[in-house]
Formats: sequence, structure tokens, C-alpha cells
Amino acid sequence: MQQTIVWVVVLGVIVLVGVGMIFALRAPRTGPKTYPADKGNSYIDVSNYPPKMQELYDLFTRKCSKCHTVARPINSTFTPEEWGKYVREMMRKPGSGLNPKTAGQIIEFLVYDAKHRERKTP
Repeated sequence: MQQTIVWVVVLGVIVLVGVGMIFALRAPRTGPKTYPADKGNSYIDVSNYPPKMQELYDLFTRKCSKCHTVARPINSTFTPEEWGKYVREMMRKPGSGLNPKTAGQIIEFLVYDAKHRERKTP
């Protein structure tokens, strides 16, 4: 009698796991979010920027490309004031690799860029 109960429980668990797998496999898969800014330029010509800003551009591209395309921030139209809030928000995301020092340096670059780069409007 006990052996029958054990087998019924085991089979019930197997059936439930199987049903769960079927539902999981049939669930629609969504890719990573894309934004209009992702489709723009993926680089900035920083050759006329001061050497420090050129170094910070390298840091920016290396760190920000870990989580999304570099085109996203490059083509965003945030004001200098908005960049600080945005980068600090990115810093809190798991795996961002940002700490307060690197976030501050990236914000410094993005604020400089927002003030100095001529943006083309579509």
C-alpha cells in the first residue's frame, strides 16, 4: 500500500514537471528591448575633444556596451542634468560593472558631450 502511494506521488510529480515544461516551452520568447536610439550611430568622433574626454570616451564605450548597444546613449537626447540620474540608475543594475567612481567619470563625459557635440535632427 505504501509503495503504491509512493509511486503515485512520483508519477504525479513527473506529470506536473512535464506539464510545466510544456507551458514554459510554448511561452512567447521576447528578445532584448530595442529603442529608436539603438539604430543610430554607434560611435562619436572625439578627435577634437580634450585628451581627458577621449580617455573617458573609451571608459564609456567599454562599460556601457556591457549591457546595451553604445548607440543607445550616443543617440539619446538627455540634457546634462538627466545624464547623472540615468547613469546612477544603470549603476544599480546587476552586472553593470559600474561603481561610483566610474559612473562619475561616465557622467562627466556624457555631460561634456551633451554640451559640445552637434546633434543631427532627423
